[in-house]
Amino acid sequence: MMFEKLKEINARPKPFEFYTAEELWTNEHTATQMLQYHLNDDIEASSRNSIFIKKSCEWIADNFDVKGKKVIDFGCGPGLYASRLAQT
Repeated sequence: MMFEKLKEINARPKPFEFYTAEELWTNEHTATQMLQYHLNDDIEASSRNSIFIKKSCEWIADNFDVKGKKVIDFGCGPGLYASRLAQT
């Protein structure tokens, strides 16, 4: 009974019941569209705008010892934070 309750609690809602994230970057058309949205500084549909990213990276650099260090970006997207942090 407990297992069934846990299974029910952790079930994905209907709109998200199927895993489709893999197709976002492996389908050529979809991947191109996603990249364009990530790199479009006028909308925040996929990534934050460049001002937000710049301020975030400055905060990270000011509060953590990252200068000259290797930093890994586990986020989803084209590495906008990692590439900016690499410049610090």
